Amino acid sequence: MRDEAKLCDGVVTLAPLLPTGPEEAFDLQDPLPPGLRERWHGELPAPWRVHGPALAFAIRAGRPAGAVALRPAPAGFAGGDVDLVYVLRPEARGRGLATRAVLLACGYAAAEGARRAVILTPADRPEAAGVARRAGFARRGQISHADGTRSDWHMRALVRP
Repeated sequence: MRDEAKLCDGVVTLAPLLPTGPEEAFDLQDPLPPGLRERWHGELPAPWRVHGPALAFAIRAGRPAGAVALRPAPAGFAGGDVDLVYVLRPEARGRGLATRAVLLACGYAAAEGARRAVILTPADRPEAAGVARRAGFARRGQISHADGTRSDWHMRALVRP
């Protein structure tokens, strides 16, 4: 992981979520998607590469607000695409923190060589796409999963600094 892995825009700070790091980022009170906590913890020790395991960051805005992770995009996307996943504590919602965290994570991914970022949102919850829209992602289509659920996918080109 690069030395500049700690990112800040003056309001939100992203800090690497390490296996010994702030567990409070995961005390979110809402159910996480199945296996998300385990996937993040299970993949943290390996360094992140565009085609490698996930890199997770704690989102802080004075206090723990949630987490954001970058991982290789799902099958069917191009090499160099990264999947961006985020979750906020309930009391941190509605203040633009997720959008800021997504933008910081996009900047980090671009600096590491990623070409595009993808955000998947539940197709049956259009309001879930708000952060993606505010962060400059455009809805590109829908994906059907093996379990019968569907996700809308949103994409944004990343520009290297």
